[in-house]
Amino acid sequence: MSTLTNDEQLDSDNKTLETAVRNTAIQMGCWTATDDYLLITSILHLCDLERVHERVKFSMPFTLENIRDRWQCLLYDASISKMIITKIQQLSMLQLENLRIPFSEEEERLIATIPSHTIPAVLDNELDTCLSKYSQQFWSNRTIEELRECWSQLRQQGRLTDQSNADNSQVEQTTHSLNDQNATANKLSSLLAPFEFELLSRNKEQFVDKDKLPHALLHVHDRLYCMYSDQLNFGTDVNPDTKFDISFDNSTTIHIKGMIIYKSGLFYIINNGDNAFRVNDALLNPNEASPLGTRAIITILEHMMVFQAIELS
Repeated sequence: MSTLTNDEQLDSDNKTLETAVRNTAIQMGCWTATDDYLLITSILHLCDLERVHERVKFSMPFTLENIRDRWQCLLYDASISKMIITKIQQLSMLQLENLRIPFSEEEERLIATIPSHTIPAVLDNELDTCLSKYSQQFWSNRTIEELRECWSQLRQQGRLTDQSNADNSQVEQTTHSLNDQNATANKLSSLLAPFEFELLSRNKEQFVDKDKLPHALLHVHDRLYCMYSDQLNFGTDVNPDTKFDISFDNSTTIHIKGMIIYKSGLFYIINNGDNAFRVNDALLNPNEASPLGTRAIITILEHMMVFQAIELS
């Protein structure tokens, strides 16, 4: 079997992308913004194109090739991905609240641990406990109603853990080597962060039980930071004695240092370091300050930090 050289592999990848771009352009009018939201969210959650094709209810029956082409363009064609993300950002919560994201195998495995003899009066409590205990494994917007429906389907199919004909492969904790898929998910998470973060900030219910609400939220590398104080410091790791509220790994000799200040109901960002960084694509030079709107993208070297003010009115 012949092995492709690096140049041959690159040429092959380019041709594959060209084909995907051409096919996507032909189908551009067929995909709605909600279709693209379902596509991206489902792939990031399931990490399986075939499962997305089988389970997601799009506005029309797209083929696996259609899905694969559009996904490839989202990842590797800047103009198409920018256009798609812009359309998605215009969606309202009303358009998104009833969309269904399929359950992953891990989610089904966790739900299947609830015994088949569980009576309806306590089922919701069991599901709520499962959702709370394994929140990292469940899609963030899962509801008890969805979990109850999934449990009922698994029970009817005899796939709950305690049922005699349950498939052992569904019960065992599986381990996956998903390095490529994780890289894909990270790239799209970074691309989608402003949109996903806006959705998160709209979900005010998550803060209503708090005695004190955060002034703002910051999203960095799949981690969420709540800004409760009037000042937040961020920067790249320089030495162990330097302490930041949010630190960024740094493989270069360029070091970034800045702060976000909340004063009189307004936010400001200050560059108090020796090197520039970007705020919404505008360069913020050392010793400069700038007002910060309700949402902003702050670029720290190769890292992206998404700022979102909490607006409860």
